[in-house]
Amino acid sequence: MFAYFALVGYCRDWLVEFARQHAGKIFADLLPLTLMFPSVGFLLAPLIWGERKSKRYALICPNCNTDISRFTRRVLATRFCCSCGTQVVEGRRTHGAKAFERFSRMKQRRFLIYWFWTWPVLGLLVLAYYQFDRAAMENCPHMLFIPGLIGIVATGWAFARTMDTRYLPQLAASALVFCFGVNAFW
Repeated sequence: MFAYFALVGYCRDWLVEFARQHAGKIFADLLPLTLMFPSVGFLLAPLIWGERKSKRYALICPNCNTDISRFTRRVLATRFCCSCGTQVVEGRRTHGAKAFERFSRMKQRRFLIYWFWTWPVLGLLVLAYYQFDRAAMENCPHMLFIPGLIGIVATGWAFARTMDTRYLPQLAASALVFCFGVNAFW
């Protein structure tokens, strides 16, 4: 797909000029848009091919014939099928389904605690770059405060949903970066 876009980018001006001379201005104006449509095929063809090939290696529940390939971590943790509850892995039950769900949510929250530091760090990098080169943000000045704003919204939403105080340092850092960005913007 990227090779196709590179080819279109390389040949676009020549193709538009050729279309303008031979087919008219309206067709030449629509040509760049129509050149985008084949990229959908370049994206979907490998996905469909990969999906068909992966069905050979699917894990099927012997009781309900459900594909449990997407739930391998849960099946290995509980040793039971997710849809029918039949034991599909030998051995005693290690954890129940509810314990696995709680564990999964805790792992996701732990990941988010580290991930939410991305926005303040990115905002500080943008602000530092702006301090060294004031003309760098002339075409896109709102990038001075956008990373801080995204950090406030994402971290604030996670905090509001979970009331987990471990998100507060990231929220405060994002708010601080947002204030610095708004100050630099004005």
